[in-house]
Parts: sequence; C-alpha cells; structure tokens
Amino acid sequence: MITIKNLSISFPEKTLFSSFNATVLSRDRIGLMGKNGSGKSTLLKAIAGIFKDYQGEITVQGKVLYMDQYRTFEAKTPYEYYMKVADTPEKQKQVRSILKGLGFPEEDWERDISTFSGGERTKLQLGRLFVEDPDFLLLDEPTNFLDIESIEFLKELLRTFRGGYIIISHDRDFLRNTCEKFWEINNERIWVFDMGFDSYHLERQRIMETQRRQLANIQREIERLRTIIDRYKKWGREKFTKQAKSKEKMLEKMLEELENMPNLYIEEEEKNISIPEPDNTGYVVLEVKNVSWNNLLRNVSFTVYQGDKLAIVGPNGSGKTTLLKIITGQINYTGQVISGYNVKAVYLEQFVDQLDLENTVFDELFEEMPDRPDYVIRAYAGRFGFRGEDVFKTVSDLSGGERQILALAKVLLRKPNVLILDEPTNHMDLETVEALESALKEYKGSVLLVSHDLELIRNVCNRFFTIKNGELVESNEPVFFAKEKKKVEKEKNVDFEEKKKLRNQLKSWKKQVEDLKAREMQITDLLNDLERRMHIEQDYVKLMELMSEKEQLEEELLTIIETSEELERKIRELEATDS
Repeated sequence: MITIKNLSISFPEKTLFSSFNATVLSRDRIGLMGKNGSGKSTLLKAIAGIFKDYQGEITVQGKVLYMDQYRTFEAKTPYEYYMKVADTPEKQKQVRSILKGLGFPEEDWERDISTFSGGERTKLQLGRLFVEDPDFLLLDEPTNFLDIESIEFLKELLRTFRGGYIIISHDRDFLRNTCEKFWEINNERIWVFDMGFDSYHLERQRIMETQRRQLANIQREIERLRTIIDRYKKWGREKFTKQAKSKEKMLEKMLEELENMPNLYIEEEEKNISIPEPDNTGYVVLEVKNVSWNNLLRNVSFTVYQGDKLAIVGPNGSGKTTLLKIITGQINYTGQVISGYNVKAVYLEQFVDQLDLENTVFDELFEEMPDRPDYVIRAYAGRFGFRGEDVFKTVSDLSGGERQILALAKVLLRKPNVLILDEPTNHMDLETVEALESALKEYKGSVLLVSHDLELIRNVCNRFFTIKNGELVESNEPVFFAKEKKKVEKEKNVDFEEKKKLRNQLKSWKKQVEDLKAREMQITDLLNDLERRMHIEQDYVKLMELMSEKEQLEEELLTIIETSEELERKIRELEATDS
C-alpha cells in the first residue's frame, strides 16, 4: 500500500502540483496522465524514493520496483541479467518462459546486451521486473520501442500480475486494457478519476464543459452589471446613482470571484484552422515491386493508391524502418520503387533533425507562413498541442515527442501529398498523440505509417500490412500474432442470427444518433434566438427568465453531445466487430 499525504512538488520556476492526498491499495491499477513536463515522471520517482525534494509525506509498504524511460543494465547478457534475481527454481523456470514470451530465442540469451536495440532492451528490463516478484510496479512509458506482439505480452503479464501498478503511457489501447483508474496532473493539481479509460475521457470532457459554462456565466453577468451601471449613471437621478453604487459593489465581488476562481481543468479550445490541402497525385501513388534487402526483406510488393493511409507493423527487427528507408531512397536494394504522377513525399524523421534548436515553436511555423497574422500562427500551433505561452518554447526545450509533432505541423504547411512516419508517437504524451491522430485523419494525402500504437493505426489507416519472416502480408485488420488471429477467426464464425442482432442494434443506435443530432440543431437555433432576444431585452426579470431558459437548453445540449459521442463510439466498436 502507498499513502500520500499533502504532497507538493515545485521548482523555483514552476509548481508541478500541490496538496495531493491519496491512498493506493495493493491491487490498484492506475494510469498517470498529463502533458509532457507536468510532473508525471517526477511523481513516480518521488514514490520510488529516487526524488526527495518535495513537501508532504509518502509512505510505501511492500516491495516497489520502478522502471524509468532510460534503460540501464548491470550484466553483460540477458540470461546473466535475469539470473541475478532468479533465486528460486520457480523463478528460474519463469525466466525461460518470460524470455521466450518476449520474443528472445535461446541463442540470444548469451548475446551481449549492448548489441540489442532500444525495444529489445525495454523488453529485457520489463520482463525482469516480473521475475523479481514485486508488490507494486511504477512504469514510465513501458511501451516505448516495443513492437505490438511485445505490447500484447506485456498486457498479459500485467493482467496476471498479483500486485498493483502506476503506469505512464501515451498508448490509449494499452491504457484501456491495463488501467482501472486514472490520475491526471493538470494545472498544478492532480485530478483523480476512479473509472476506466473511456469513462475517464468522457468525464474530463464534462468537467471542461461545466467550467467553460461557469466561466461564461460569470463573464456574462459582469458585462450585464456594467451595462446596468452605465445606464443608471446616464439617468443621473439620485435614486439611480445609489443603485449604480450598489451594483458597482456587486461587480467588484464578481471580478474578485473571477480572479480567485480555483485552478481550472485546463484544455484550451482548438481554433478552426484547417490542415493545408496538398496537390493531387495520380490514382497510383507508389509501386513497390519485388523489393529485397539482405536477408531481412524478400520480394516485397505492394501498391499505394491516392488517399491510402497504410499501417506497416511487425516485430522489432522485422524490417519496417528498413522498408521506409528503401522507399525514401536512403539505402540500396534490389527490386523497384516507382513514384506516381506529381508525388511529393516527405520522410518526417529527416525534418525533425532540421529544426533549429534556438528557434521557438512560433519561429519555426512563421518560416512557413510569414504572410499570416500572429493569431493565425498561434491558432495553428494550438492544433498540435502548443497552446498559450508554449508557442514561445525553444526547440531545445521541447521533448522528443514535441519535436516530432512540431516537425509534422511545419511539414504539412509545405503541402506534401505523401507522408512517411516511423514510430512518431514514441515519447509523446497522450494529448500530443491525439493531436497527431487528428491531423493525420484530416490530412488529404497518402500516409505510410510504422507504429505500435493500435488505436492510432485503427483510427487513421484504411490498409494494414504485416512484415513477418521477411514477407509483407495485407489483412483487413492489424493482425500481429497468433492469439489475435484466433480471435479474428472466432469472430468470423459468429452465426447468422448473432450478426442479425448486431445489425439491428447498429440500426437502432444510428437512429438514436440521427434523432439526437436533429434535436441538437433545434436547440442550437433556439439558443441563437435566445441570445438575440437577450441582447435587446431591457426588462431585468424577463432577461433573467431568458438566461434561465438558455442555461436549461445548454444543459440539454451538453447531455445530447455526450450521449451522441458515446453512441457513436459504440457504433464504431460494433461495426469493427461485425466487419
């Protein structure tokens, strides 16, 4: 069990959070959320006893193990590294099971760890944590560099783990399948959501809508009082002068209330700035014919058509990055890669290295849109997660994930019609991943995407390729491993009656969404009319009645929006099951 009492962490230039209290039970499974730099890693290090410069009290019972984002080892080979903690015959048997489960053949167990890739080192460190038999785990971005098979194996390890854990991750599918409650560091406060991932997302949206409405109500009342005060002063009679002074006192209190409002749950609204639309290509964008490279890739062939968004997945070391480098002409190969008409392709990784470390985010975007006003540049930056004063951060101060998304924002302004991305979500926080997904969904060109992020792949891509044993195979879904293949086959064998029920359910939900949308439009028209009437209404009592009516309609509208979104999510899930 972990007990946190009145915990505050701050630095001279920034407060991370204040007065946090929590009791973490032995089987709690918590996702720790927040923007890059909000204090997630610092909080885990404080719980682990590594970071001690805090105020408050942290009490830890049981064996707690921590894994940070930077992988270090105190042994030469994987087997030696694992056997250091395998002090019983049961654990020694577990070592073999975990190493095999993580995809390490026996011939690799005696390899020098320094020869392993970043993903393989992550797998080694993760697996050993479970051999050590901890009571509680603290994991900082455990899926970084992992291929999807390894992520699935990690999910299974966590499902069967007898203890609890706190996980920092940007992978939504992983969080949905492993965590049962969420903490979010937001605007110098830690918000606790005792619910699953999808409910957490809906609840945080509800909080933001409520706060926006409260803030708008206060601001509206302030403006109304100012109008009344001005009117009373213009009338000039003694009675109205006294009324004006009384209203001024009310105004002062409201301004003080506005100034001293508690820390809000911050997420600024995105401005409606569109992703630039690229020039058209021909129908065939790219042809890859019988491409081979050493013994890694063998006779790989596929065609990319206009508007295709392709996901390329496979185990670490299977050749995904090599294939992208072949397509972008960075390495020699046998076979053919033929670009179609008017193709302007960019490999995002190359642009990340071209960012000027001394420039601010604003400077980098200004280079691509020098004729646009500042507010447009800032609104565009906001679409990619750079809101408020974040646009004045220098590139040198950005995280790896922030540099990736900045490079994408900049590249899109050059209107390429083919985007090539290699694991873009590594080191991104969840908000940045969602900004990336939004941009890629809106982007009108073609995309070749290598990623282990299941949710990103499913939400963005329309075609799915897997590299296995040097060959490239296309499937209707991102299929990565035998277990998922069995699941897909099982779903295909659902009998006719079951499918009929699914389709009827879909039809019912779609009709509900259609009715809700119609009511949403009706309410929007009513609200517009109410605002017009409020603007010209002189009678205070009638104005209050109109305001009350407006607030009721806004409440109904919010409920409609939330219900529609939940139904649409269910529709997407059911359609995926039925396909």
